[in-house]
Amino acid sequence: MNVYHFILFFLLHECHSHFAESSLVQRIDGWYNNFAHINWGGAGEPLIHNITTAYTDFTYKVPSNGLPSARVISNTLFRQNMSLDSGGSFLNRSALFAFFGQLVDFELTDVDDTTCPAELLSIPVPRCDPDYDPQCSGTMSMPYERAAYDKNSGQTPNSPRQQLNAATSYIDAGFVYGTNTVRAAFLREDKTAYLASGDKWRKYPEMNDIGVPYDAYPSVSHKIANPLKLWKLGDKHVHENPAVLSLGVLFYRWHNYLAKKFIHEDQENLSQADLFAKSRKWVIASLQNIIVYEWLPKLMKTKLPPYQGYKSSTEPGITAVFDALALRYIMTLIPAGIHQRRVGSCDHIDSHLGPKALRLCNTYFESQNILLEREDGIEETLLGLANQLSEREDIQIVEDIQSKWFGPLHYSRQDHVAQTIMRGRDYGLPDYNTVRKEIGMRQITEWGEINPALNRTNPEVFESLMKLYGDVNMIDPFVGGMLETTSEGPGELFTAILADQFTRIRAGDRFWFENKDSMLFTTAEIAEIRNITLHDVIVKSTQIAKDDLQEDVFTVNASACPAVYVDVGMMEPCTGHKGYDYFAGSEISFIIIWACFGLIPLICVLSAYIAARCRTWRHNKHVRRQQMNRQATNRDAESRSKELQSFNALEWLGEKVSTRPVVIILKPKCTVELTSNRGTRLRTLGLCHSSDMEIYNSTNKGRTTLMIKVPKEYDMCLQFPSYAQRDLFENALCSLLEKNSRQAIIHEVKLKLIHNNTFTQIKRNAVLEKFFKTVFSEAFQMDYDPDLEDSEGESTQTTAEILEIELSKEEFAHALGIKPKSDFVENMFSLLDSDRNGYISYRNFLTAVVLFSKGSCQDKLQLVFRMFDTDSAGSLDKSGLIKMFNSVLEMANSNLGKEEVISLVESMCSQNGLQEQTSFNFDDFCQILSPQMDKIWNGGLEWRGRKNCYPTPQDRRKSTDTRRKSSIPLDTRRKSSASIDEVLTKTPSSNSLMANIPTELRTRFEATREKYHPLKAKIKNLKHFIENNRQNIFFLVLFYGICWGLFAERFYYYTVEREHSGLRALMSYGISVTRGAAAGMSFTFSLLLLTMCRNMITWLRGTFLNLYVPFDSHVAFHKVVAWTALFFTGLHVLGYSFNFYQLATQPTGHLCIFDSIVLRADSQVGFVFWLFGNMTGFTGVLLVILICIIYVFATQTARQLIFNGFWLTHKLIAVLYILTIIHGASLIVQKPFFYVYFIVPAILFTIDKVVSLSRKKTEITVMNAEKLDSDITYLEFKRPSKFEYKSGQWVKIACLSQGRNEYHPFTLTSAPHEDTLSLHIRALGPWTWNIRQTFDPENLKDGPYPKLYLDGPYGAGQQDWYQYDVSVLVGAGIGVTPYASILKDFVHMAMMKNTYRMKCQKLYFVWVTASQRHFEWLLDIIREVEAFDKKGIVSIDIFITKFFQNFDLRTSMLYICEEHFQKLSGGCSVFTGLKANTHFGRPKLNEMFEAVQKAHPMYTTFCRDPTAKQNYPVCNTSMHFT
Repeated sequence: MNVYHFILFFLLHECHSHFAESSLVQRIDGWYNNFAHINWGGAGEPLIHNITTAYTDFTYKVPSNGLPSARVISNTLFRQNMSLDSGGSFLNRSALFAFFGQLVDFELTDVDDTTCPAELLSIPVPRCDPDYDPQCSGTMSMPYERAAYDKNSGQTPNSPRQQLNAATSYIDAGFVYGTNTVRAAFLREDKTAYLASGDKWRKYPEMNDIGVPYDAYPSVSHKIANPLKLWKLGDKHVHENPAVLSLGVLFYRWHNYLAKKFIHEDQENLSQADLFAKSRKWVIASLQNIIVYEWLPKLMKTKLPPYQGYKSSTEPGITAVFDALALRYIMTLIPAGIHQRRVGSCDHIDSHLGPKALRLCNTYFESQNILLEREDGIEETLLGLANQLSEREDIQIVEDIQSKWFGPLHYSRQDHVAQTIMRGRDYGLPDYNTVRKEIGMRQITEWGEINPALNRTNPEVFESLMKLYGDVNMIDPFVGGMLETTSEGPGELFTAILADQFTRIRAGDRFWFENKDSMLFTTAEIAEIRNITLHDVIVKSTQIAKDDLQEDVFTVNASACPAVYVDVGMMEPCTGHKGYDYFAGSEISFIIIWACFGLIPLICVLSAYIAARCRTWRHNKHVRRQQMNRQATNRDAESRSKELQSFNALEWLGEKVSTRPVVIILKPKCTVELTSNRGTRLRTLGLCHSSDMEIYNSTNKGRTTLMIKVPKEYDMCLQFPSYAQRDLFENALCSLLEKNSRQAIIHEVKLKLIHNNTFTQIKRNAVLEKFFKTVFSEAFQMDYDPDLEDSEGESTQTTAEILEIELSKEEFAHALGIKPKSDFVENMFSLLDSDRNGYISYRNFLTAVVLFSKGSCQDKLQLVFRMFDTDSAGSLDKSGLIKMFNSVLEMANSNLGKEEVISLVESMCSQNGLQEQTSFNFDDFCQILSPQMDKIWNGGLEWRGRKNCYPTPQDRRKSTDTRRKSSIPLDTRRKSSASIDEVLTKTPSSNSLMANIPTELRTRFEATREKYHPLKAKIKNLKHFIENNRQNIFFLVLFYGICWGLFAERFYYYTVEREHSGLRALMSYGISVTRGAAAGMSFTFSLLLLTMCRNMITWLRGTFLNLYVPFDSHVAFHKVVAWTALFFTGLHVLGYSFNFYQLATQPTGHLCIFDSIVLRADSQVGFVFWLFGNMTGFTGVLLVILICIIYVFATQTARQLIFNGFWLTHKLIAVLYILTIIHGASLIVQKPFFYVYFIVPAILFTIDKVVSLSRKKTEITVMNAEKLDSDITYLEFKRPSKFEYKSGQWVKIACLSQGRNEYHPFTLTSAPHEDTLSLHIRALGPWTWNIRQTFDPENLKDGPYPKLYLDGPYGAGQQDWYQYDVSVLVGAGIGVTPYASILKDFVHMAMMKNTYRMKCQKLYFVWVTASQRHFEWLLDIIREVEAFDKKGIVSIDIFITKFFQNFDLRTSMLYICEEHFQKLSGGCSVFTGLKANTHFGRPKLNEMFEAVQKAHPMYTTFCRDPTAKQNYPVCNTSMHFT
């Protein structure tokens, strides 16, 4: 209870202290003047609408229907007639009286702030308007910006729009001290009672070095003054013209005069703050007295009722009719010029031809410079204004206000009368008659009743008024009120409004100086204040003597000096209207900046290219150094034994083809051999086929180029490192030719001529293409259309050239698809080279093609027999027969030894009863092959040239083959030797894919030929594509549906729902596009994290979701999401390129919609600001650069060549997300929304990353490493504790010697039951090549293996193979690595059947490889599987694709050798040594999968084949496919 009393006592004490303090000092902002209504009269309160508004929608829409243009009204009724002398005031009112009216306006009202967003109304300008349409276009208009309003109003008819008044409603010297505490504090001199001064005499205020805001309008020079160079005063309008500024400085001095006086009179030891407050209190009181008791009676020609004391129930707020109507009457009194008079005399400044006054329209916002031209500028201006007559009390308004009023930069001159008329409409004020009725006056029924006196003297005015409005009840209230004006002053409407407003201000002000209850002043002080006049203030605050100024400064009399009237004709004319391009000066920066943005990706690409080239160069240099060391050793040994000479050079291949480094070896037998740096033979030139050798040497460009003209082939153009080396090679070549009785003809020509005359390999290939076209068109009766050539003449010339073309051995071997050094090529080439010149002529090649394509089986065998009957004896001995079969096996890279080949031939001879013979004629040869004659019945040679030259003849060949087959009797018709069902039917094996497939199903494996129809083919392909990718398509549609849904939602929101926010008004639909793109970016960039949660995806693979979600495609989906994010990023950036242009062309006031950006009214925001002047723009620029870097280094090429760059730049994704969060945190357009998409993926990704990091920190010891063939590196390393994985999964490893943070993915080839982990890594890129070199035993030299870091395991599609009854695994190339693990695991699980329950009962493994020697390491694993697989549950088929498949003589011979060797070796293949069936050619997967489905109709089949997914839709329709 004691605590309660203590708190209550504390609160009461604080409240009492607060109200006591408030009762002594009046607040700057006017609040707490009325304790019952603390906001009454405060700054920022709405205007009072004491008259019912007339908005067309009763809420906010401006009434405009049927109303004339405000500019037309202004020109017709209020424009001053310059041809007539209007004369001065009828009441001798001074110009000081008129300009003091502006002070009263600024003291009580400040409704200059416009709506935010800006609401523009158009004021039509009449055709041929002299000021605004001098070209008579008739399309000009004048802008009017609606006034700021209370956001709580204007929403419903019950609460129509109420405009805000930034000034207080009290006469509290806001003109002197400002209307907020901050501004007042800056005006005060620190720790003194004075207002801050800029000089020691306190004549002028301090400079505005802190940037106190002022109205920012252009001066006559069309420039906005620097606010830092202006005087620091209380009102923001004070610099408008010299008269108002003089009054501002006057009351600044008045305060300091009072402060000085009170400091000297201080007997209470008041603080400086109290003295400042006391001085302010007297200034306020003085101003109250001058306005209400001196100025106002002269304006209204009547006085206010006597003061009745403070009335707390009276609201002092400013009414809309007072601000928009009555107070604007003063503009009719303001003169067109400002008269200045010298201090102490009646002389005018610079008088000749009469007094020369300052033209008002040319002094706007040049006031300070004008007053500082002379030392007594303030005094001279005040004296001149006091002695100058104001304009007459009528409806004519000077040009300086009516047409040359100041405006913003983009519209420098405005019609202030038209703006005032529009203000009344903006406020929703009703018509003139309605306002009179609401105030309590009678309504006008006749036009002349508005002002009978004016109607009598100037009836044309009311005639014009009637023509403008047509109805007396439609007159704008300002127009009607101004027309009431008489020579005595304002009419009854304005007078009533003025009287009501000032009466309420006085009665509702608790701090009114006459309020004795406030005890601010004593009775004596009140009396003293009542006697203060503006004359006293001027005399006491300036150097003006009392006698130099009349007592009544508001009335001109001759007591001091004669009255002066400033005639417009005696002054300089007003400057004209000007526009302003806010984008001016930003054109160059705009172009440069966006050009730089366009260069960012190019720079990133260039950087990546340079890094890749450097990385490749370093790698190649390292590899080249090692290879060259080995080659040098070999060449030295070979040179010593065979007298070889070698040279290094670059071979020039063509104009647009890069050169390649080569090694030229000169051999004794007049042969030049060209090899690569790795030792690969590129070309062999026989120099003995011609008597002379032409050599062309370059005579310029360093003289390093040499070209050898090679007849019947393409030329050899070599570029040597130096002239000396070229000369050395030339001498060696000439010496070699001389030794072989040949001569070298040397030509010295320009390098350009050498390049032009070089017959390059590209040109040779083009000629050979035409050669093959001609040969095959003759051999296969194909149509050869000469129109395919460029012209008829050229076609004839080409035909002649073709007949003279001869094929070299290399070109002939390429046509057969066999190595040039093969015995098969050697023998066949020798057979066809009838003239023994080392080339095959057109006729010989055509004969061979026709023979193998159309000849009988006997003709083909006869040719093969003759190939190896080198001595033309008509017979072959056993060595020749062995050589023939050995050449066929050599083409298949068979690893059979010599003894095994001999045994194979012996077996074939024994089978046919020829084992005793030592010589075999052609009949014996046919007898040996007779059991397999069906395999070679339609055998031929597959020519590469034909396939390359004629895409369409494939169909022709099919028809030809069909006709040829149909000519054979039905009982002797045979199928292709490469047809898998034929082989499997004749040689069944437990390890064959078809071993468990019934015969009636296997017979369906016949080649079918459907009639080709382009449209049906495309429809079928589309159907298969959809079937094979239905899951991916579903999720892609879902993903893009979400993306475009988010885009559409934001687009609609900013287009429709936020249409009135001002964003679309500034940036059109650009803001809708950019916000929609931002939503798409937020979603896609956040989703990227989920696609890389590898541990989570691996775990999800083991759940039921794996049946519905294609987790195997997460990497591909990651790329899709990334490219989509890039698309939205580009759209976002492109949109803002237009948005920033739109923003850069807007006035600063229109940018108020960006709440988080504070812009000064006097500042000009250019294009550069939006990019670099705020946090959002600057982070956006950084994000663009960052995204370009990340994406460029994430391309496939960059990952292969500079993986470190990819790895490091991808880590910048964390910086990208941080910048994205900061980018949206500025709240410029909307509240941050990125976190909604980001937070969940970020949490999951962080958890996933923590799991990975927990594994990465463990170093793994490598136990064994081997270099295998085909650039395969085998690594075996220790299995970490608690490392569990499934067969088929993959891991990421990093090698400490290659960088501990550079991880690369590889599939495990070890099985889960093994104690160690193993990988087989093929060297393809720099990192894998470095791994191969690092673990090379020759490089280690008995040193320890480098340590590894391990991350994983991660899931793959094949890891679920054991969950299906039947699994079919198809692997190709190095992609077979996961199946090594699966095969071993399957056998192990099958052997441990009592321990493990495995659903899979049958496993088919199809291995497609170019040559079994490429992956011999897998043969050991398969051999191990065959050893354990006693029940034949694993079926293995190996397809060697190096040979052509259908009707190929070589393939047929290989099958013959295979069949015989399997009989000899107990079922083992002659090529692999396995029991698995070996085929030559590509598998027909479509038929195979269909057969498997038919063989196991009641089982669920699992298929894993990346290639089949694209080419074989049956796999998907009959099986579960991954």
